[in-house]
Amino acid sequence: NKKNQKVKMVIKTESCVFTENKIYPGRGKRFVARDGKVHIFFSGRAASLFHQKKKAVKLTWTTAWRRFHNKGKTEATKKKKHRKAAKVTRAFGGISVDEIKRRRNEKDDFRVAQRDQAM
Repeated sequence: NKKNQKVKMVIKTESCVFTENKIYPGRGKRFVARDGKVHIFFSGRAASLFHQKKKAVKLTWTTAWRRFHNKGKTEATKKKKHRKAAKVTRAFGGISVDEIKRRRNEKDDFRVAQRDQAM
């Protein structure tokens, strides 16, 4: 029964501190800082730029730059739908909400007649 099953080989990969690329066994460089922290680099270029204190986010070829600038996202993560804020009528200037609604529903002719009557 085990002969028919496919065995999947698992390779332990580490990720580069600078570029975030996968580093397979036998590849990359390790750098141990004075404080004992171990940095693993994908290439000499990544190590060199790290030691020059360059920011990975500013280099277009790094994964950090791609993540920071939202590149390569699949369509599975679609933009969220924004709900429109509901308009709420509030009382202001000593006029109640019912009064505001009544005045809003009045016709223009009625207002003109009221104005003429006042004069």
